[in-house]
Amino acid sequence: MKNSILVLLILFSATSLFANSDEAVAYNDKIIAEQTKIGEQIMAFSGTVNEFSLQSLREQIDKSIAVLNKMKPYKGNKSLLNNVKKLFKFYANITDGEYKEMLKLIEHRNKYTDDELKTKLDKLSEKISKQEKLLDANFQRAQKEFALEYGFTLTTNPLEEKIKKQ
Repeated sequence: MKNSILVLLILFSATSLFANSDEAVAYNDKIIAEQTKIGEQIMAFSGTVNEFSLQSLREQIDKSIAVLNKMKPYKGNKSLLNNVKKLFKFYANITDGEYKEMLKLIEHRNKYTDDELKTKLDKLSEKISKQEKLLDANFQRAQKEFALEYGFTLTTNPLEEKIKKQ
């Protein structure tokens, strides 16, 4: 009888461990789904810099932030959620700042030589990249720690491959 109880306890523990892992994966996937939606809109804006694509990007960022704001930290783990919120707020800020500046530059491109326009756009892109680098690194670190803590493996997001090819 003791052995049967022990076997049952081990089975329940193992099942609950896998359930925790599945729940953690679903939690992570929900965050990544929102990040992917934003990434796709950033790519759309980069491909067609206009007021509509900028507005679509901002709307998606707002929707994604709303999704995050409804989420609670997973089992007390605040790091992943906090870091992704900081990253998404950064996206909102650059949409209202640097991306808007880029749009204005492109709309008034006849005021600049091609080299001047390229230099101005490159400076804005570099500024964005520099600011994003730390936020993205913190998010990736938090995500790796989360995956390690809850026993699952991270895979490469297909959008990441598209971005690298651009």
